[in-house]
Order: sequence, then C-alpha cells, then structure tokens
Amino acid sequence: KNRRFRVYTYFALFLIFIVFVLVVVYITSMTKEAEVKDNIIRLTSQPTPKATSPPTTFREAQGLIEQLQDGVLLRNENFEDMQVTDPRVMALDWILHEDEQRLVSDSINLYQRYGLAVLAYAMDSKAWFNCGNPGENFTETSCSIYSSVMNQTVDYGVWLSGASECDWFGVKCSGDGIVRSVTLINNNLVGVLPHELTALRFLQMLALAGNCIYGTIPEEIGQLDHLLSLELHENGLSGVMPSTIYQLEKLQLLNLAKQYGVDRVCQQTNGTKIYTNYKHGGFVREFNVGLTGKLGSEVGKWKSMKGMYLSENSFTGEIAEDIGNLRYLTFFHINDNFIEGNLPASITKLRNLRHLQFHDNFLYTSLPEGIGNMKDLERLSVNGNSMFGKLPEGMYDLKKLKSLFLHDTAEANSPWLINDQEGFSGSLSSSVGRLKDLEYLLLNNNPITGEIPSDLGNCTKLKVLRLHRTELKGSMPREVCMLRDKDLNNENGVGVLYADCRPNNRTEEPRVRCDCCTDCCDYTTNVCVQDD
Repeated sequence: KNRRFRVYTYFALFLIFIVFVLVVVYITSMTKEAEVKDNIIRLTSQPTPKATSPPTTFREAQGLIEQLQDGVLLRNENFEDMQVTDPRVMALDWILHEDEQRLVSDSINLYQRYGLAVLAYAMDSKAWFNCGNPGENFTETSCSIYSSVMNQTVDYGVWLSGASECDWFGVKCSGDGIVRSVTLINNNLVGVLPHELTALRFLQMLALAGNCIYGTIPEEIGQLDHLLSLELHENGLSGVMPSTIYQLEKLQLLNLAKQYGVDRVCQQTNGTKIYTNYKHGGFVREFNVGLTGKLGSEVGKWKSMKGMYLSENSFTGEIAEDIGNLRYLTFFHINDNFIEGNLPASITKLRNLRHLQFHDNFLYTSLPEGIGNMKDLERLSVNGNSMFGKLPEGMYDLKKLKSLFLHDTAEANSPWLINDQEGFSGSLSSSVGRLKDLEYLLLNNNPITGEIPSDLGNCTKLKVLRLHRTELKGSMPREVCMLRDKDLNNENGVGVLYADCRPNNRTEEPRVRCDCCTDCCDYTTNVCVQDD
C-alpha cells in the first residue's frame, strides 16, 4: 500500500508540474503579444523622424562596409556623412542588396567591382547609349553591340548586372580577373569623374572620350601608377591639370584635347541637359575654357610617352627644355592654347617625332636650326604664332614631311603683334624640291621674298599650295602648273593653288603672273577671287 501511495503521489506531482509549465508559457506568450501590439501602435502613431536602418546582413556583420570605407574611400570620408543620392552610397547599396555576386569583405574583386559601380552611378549609366541600363530590378544582364572591326555582333554584360564585371561592356580583364582597361567612348556618360577610380589599382587604360564629363580631373589620378593610356578628350573638363598626373611615369598616351570648343549636349535620365561648352556642364553659366596649367620641368618624367595631345585648352607659359627627354614621343599636339616664348631647342632631340603641332599659340620664335635632325617628321604646324627668321636649310632634309603649315605668322593687330619683324623672311629655297612626299604647303601671310622656284614642281604629291600675301614675285613656274593635272586639283570644290595674281590694289600689275591658279588674290586689299 505504501508503495502504491508513493506512485500516485509522484504521478499527481508530475501532473501539477505540467499544468504549471503550460500556464507559464501561456502567460508569457500573451504578454509578448501585448508588447508587440503596443509597439506597433506606438510606432504607427508617432513615427521616428529618421528612417529606421535596414536589418544588418551577414556580409555587413562581417565588415564589408568597413572594408570598403577603409580601402576605397579617400579624403577622410565615410559613408555615414554622405547623402543617399551620393554615387558611392548608391554603389554600396547595390553591392549589399542588389548584386547577385554577393561579395564578402575578403572577395578578391570587391574593390574593383565597387569602383566600377561608383563610376556607373557617377556617370548616370541608365542614360548611356550602350549597355548601361540593367532594368528596374537589375534583371537585364546582356546586350548585343555590332563591332565594325570584327564585322559581327558581340554580346556583353550590362553594367550593374549580376554578370562578372570583366564581361561588362567596355571592361577588359587579364587572365587573373583583374580589370586592366575601361573604354566607354561616345557613350553619353554624364557626370563628374569620381576619385574612387583608384579602386581599379591595376588599371592600364582609361578611355572615356567623347562624352559629357565635366568638372576637374581628380588629383588621385596619380595613384593609378600602372596607367599606360589616359584618354579624356572631347569632354567638358575644366580647372588645373593636377600635378599628380606627372606621377604616372609609365604613361604612353595622354589625350586631354578639346575640352573647349566642342558644343556637345547630353541628357541625363532625369531629363537634365548638360552643355560641355559651359563650366560644370552648364550649372555655372560661364564659358568653359578647358584645362589650365603649365608644362614645366616635371614633363621630363614621362620618359615612356609616345603621344601627348593637349590641344584646345588653356595651357600657358613656356614649354620646358625637359621635353627633349621624351625620346619616344611620336605625336605632340599643343595647338590652340596660350603657350608663350620660344620653341625649346631640345625639341630637335625628339628623333621619333612625326607630328609637331604648335599652331595658334603666342609663340615668338624662329624655327630651330637643328630641325633637320627630326627625320621622321611628317607634320609641322606653327601657323598663327609670331614667327620670325629665315626658313632653316635643314627643314628641306625632312624627306617624310607631308604637311608644312607656316602661314599667318605676320599678324597685323594686337595682342599678337610684337614687332614689325614678324613673319618668316628670306626666300623659298630650291631645295624644297627634295620634299617629295609633301602634300600641303601653306606659306601665305609671310614676308618671304624672291621668286617661286621651279623645283617646287618635284613635289608631285602636292594637294594644296598657298603662296598669297607674300613678297614673292615673277611667274608661276610651268613645272608647278603641271601639277594641276595630278593631285593639285580642285575636284572637291576647294581652292588649292593661291597666289597674288590679281591686279595689285585693283589697278597695278599683279605680283605673280599665273594662268593655272585656282584663286588669285590682291596683295594690298587681301581679296581673293576664284579664277578656275
């Protein structure tokens, strides 16, 4: 009996314990439900003034934000101080919540993928002509572009899609998946260059020409020390060319030309129009004069440079003699700037130079005697400057020369007129006949004297010859007139052979007798009339 009593007692206690646990669980659940309801009512009736933060993801908890902030952001910046519309914040949000790659803090391509995303948002990729719009929910992954080089349609990945960034249109990577090149020429990029481009640490080529990029070149550009080619021409950039650009000692091609004078209009996704001929795309109603700065002694650091295109900007000062250290320089275009002083004598050391364009500056100089050493020179233009002195005999040794522009060096009005001795003087040597590849010879508006040498007829490839507004006299040689049956013709409706063959000052004898000229000019009145 005692044993049976103990069993019943244990069983009763067990039932009491079960009931107790159920009661506790029920009371707890009801209390929590009441608290949740109370919170919902409280939050709905009195919303906080600041949006609540999204839930912390696993990747955020693993330090992805801190990794990007410490490794990519510069200038002591952090994400918390940025607006939600900042391209860097938008790129971060895409990396965290939209990107199908789901990168983590130690992903090897985190920096470069984020850097490209910043570029996409900074340049309003949805407005691009090609492959920039991933769709409303980032569902567009591929695009097809016809390649004239390959003569076929090529498939690419859309920017900000889940595809590898190495497959995105205009992006090229090496075999190890590292971004080496970004080429987005004439693609309606609209915006300011982000300095987070430095996230592309092994970039070798950046080509964003022919777009509506405005503002300044970020000084951090100098950190891309693997860069071989930088092409930003035909945009709307302004401000000083950063001195850090001289740190790019591996640079072989620098093209910053045509930042003013290009009247391009681009439209953003929101309908805003950007005008490249105004500062900051038109947000400042002041004409854009392009990039400024000087080519000082630091230019000598670019020992690998092959092509330097800086035309149609507002560079000032004299060219440093250190330019002669660029032994591989092949193309040097710095026309249409405010360059002053002399042509540096060291420029004759550039034996590989093929194009030398200095026209329309403020030079006051003669052609250097050693110009004949530049045996590969094909194009020489110094027109529109205050040139003086005789044409050096060495110039006629440039047997590869195709274009020789020496015209308009005797300007008549201030501020170009420095003294009355401006303009090339002396005579046109008979040695000119040695320039057998010459196609363009423009000598007009110079005080060159003497007669036109018959040896000029040996230049059988001539297409344009302009000898008006000079002190040349006599008759046009028959050997030159015979060139009219070759390339020196006006089949395109363009006058190709000019001379002072109209009656001088309307009543006097013409300075040059010519019955084969396409256009005859009056030396005194400067009136030219088609005569062919």
